[in-house]
Amino acid sequence: MDSFELREEIDHGGSKYFLQTSLLPQKEVIQSSFFKNGTLFDTVTRGIDASSDPDDLRTLTKNTHKLNKDKFRLLLRAREKVKNSNDPLPHSKLAQALFVRNLYAEAAQEARLAIEKGNRDSQPYVVIGESLRQMGEHEKAFEAILKGIAINPEYPDMHNLLGKIYLSRKQCREAISCFKRAIALNIYYGEPYLNLVRAYLLNTIVKEDYELSKDLDTKFSQNIERASQLNPFLQGEALDRAKRLFQEKQYEETYEALGEIRGNTRREGIDDIVLELYLMLINGGEELSEGSIENYLKRVRGIIEQNPSFADGYNSLGILYTAKCKILMDMASEAFRKALEINNNYKKAQKNLRLAENDRQGIFILLKALLD
Repeated sequence: MDSFELREEIDHGGSKYFLQTSLLPQKEVIQSSFFKNGTLFDTVTRGIDASSDPDDLRTLTKNTHKLNKDKFRLLLRAREKVKNSNDPLPHSKLAQALFVRNLYAEAAQEARLAIEKGNRDSQPYVVIGESLRQMGEHEKAFEAILKGIAINPEYPDMHNLLGKIYLSRKQCREAISCFKRAIALNIYYGEPYLNLVRAYLLNTIVKEDYELSKDLDTKFSQNIERASQLNPFLQGEALDRAKRLFQEKQYEETYEALGEIRGNTRREGIDDIVLELYLMLINGGEELSEGSIENYLKRVRGIIEQNPSFADGYNSLGILYTAKCKILMDMASEAFRKALEINNNYKKAQKNLRLAENDRQGIFILLKALLD
């Protein structure tokens, strides 16, 4: 089958973005990529069966293109809506969403707005530090992380991020200490286990501390197993490749391969589903649909099935069931309105619509509170 490609320019608030979605049967993927000023900044991929009907694959490519575009526009519209808000929370949430899309400068800007508008926790400093690190500004990132730790020394994300900065400096001993601290604060936090493996590998490569290089096989296998248990999306061909490289004692290649795995799985988790819901509510909830909620529920149930002790998964299920209630209440109100269109003197429908509207507003407020 031949390749197939869609291209589209998106103009929003004076900024222009270019979206290119390609059907690549040889690689068995659909790849959808965003560019700004000619530079690639974000790519999502979707696996396909290359033997499927060509027309079906083209339709799937079009749907993937539209979905990626709609989600990106949702983010842009949400940012426009909260631009003048004095509430720090929406700015903090937007900072996280922009970071997920690899828009690091924009993410840091929103995080700083959250701080300026009164944010009191360390979450914006995580975004600022990680964004600056991704942009290569490691010293500024280091300063931001230390500020975040000063606010909340018990926040595992800050210690994990500090470890990554030490890792970029090849200060393996300090990095290992940070990752262990992050794990001690939250033993169910998967990323530090993977970073700990990379720190042990780098220590072996640069030969910083002989004692830390002892029992490398055990440290590798135990931490990799724990990381993959806590993040089922790590499992697959990429992780198998890293394991194979390690068995072949190609430590530098293993180190790089593990870094790629973390980046490829970032947008598959629970946090990103909840973040998408929040952006929908910022925009009034119009994008919420029964189909989208069912899709989210399917993904979360799949994650829980692979990790039945994942508390965040069950918490997210509760949020999604509440969102489903909102949609059903919207449908109920619409049904009562239809009844009144047919008979505007229908007293029972008038009463039911009034009651349904009250509960509908209450569920919307509840859902927003759950997501805050």
